[in-house]
Amino acid sequence: MVSGALEAGQSPKRLRAEKAGRRMAVNRSEGRSTEDWGQTAYRWVLEADRKMTVSDLAARLASGFDRPRRETRRWIRILVEQGRLTYVYQYGQSYVDLGFQRPTAITPGIRLCPPGCAPSPDGRTMTVVLEPGAAFGDGRHPTTRLAVAGLEFLRYPEADAGPRQRGIDIGTGSGILAIVAARLGVALVDAVDIDPCAMSEAKRNIDHNRLGRRIRLRREALESLETRYDLIMANLRLPTLGALALWIESHIRPHAHLVFSGFRARELPALRRAYPEGRYQSQWSRTQADWGAIVLRCR
Repeated sequence: MVSGALEAGQSPKRLRAEKAGRRMAVNRSEGRSTEDWGQTAYRWVLEADRKMTVSDLAARLASGFDRPRRETRRWIRILVEQGRLTYVYQYGQSYVDLGFQRPTAITPGIRLCPPGCAPSPDGRTMTVVLEPGAAFGDGRHPTTRLAVAGLEFLRYPEADAGPRQRGIDIGTGSGILAIVAARLGVALVDAVDIDPCAMSEAKRNIDHNRLGRRIRLRREALESLETRYDLIMANLRLPTLGALALWIESHIRPHAHLVFSGFRARELPALRRAYPEGRYQSQWSRTQADWGAIVLRCR
């Protein structure tokens, strides 16, 4: 039997070429779909109010893209293989989380990447190099991302930040907040912690970002510090943030900024009682997964 294409006068060579073209078009379409899925899955995990299981993410992708769940599970495996997502196992349950084996955006203008990665190709996104480690502040926890977002807010005119000569990161952990602050223009940052593991990892991360001359690691009590600061950062739980109020009051310069995270969203009123509006103006706040962050400006 003669095929319909040949009956219409179409040569076998032309028919093969058209089939190849259709296959290429399908491949290009699937490539775009994969990227759309990857960006969407990453954003959903980043912004989730709670940890997402594989089933949670697969079901949401299946609903959002009208695809069978077995297919969305396959896309999740691909994203894990690419290093964009990773599996974590906690309390007898597996979850998906952000992967940090490749550059990972944690705010619109700041990305984290492991040692050896290239700078951002657009030249506008800040790249912070962090080694995987045990110290808190690797970007996976919402409070870290919220604190970084608060620092990023200081880039904008409405922050009225002005020149910032001295900053302090209280409980520096991995050093991420001190590094971001220095990259945003703070001339000299004290990174304070009493944990030897944190101090070791923070030093390596500071070295990776070539900021050894602008970030000073300090393993000492806050009471021994006499400097006054333009920027004070702390990603700590509410009782500690509240207890710091007297120390902060005696160590801030006029119009200094405070960037706080680590408190639950419902704890914000208690935090504001420790830092009242009459003395500290709220300029920015955000919540994620029941955690909160706030930027205050000393009046």
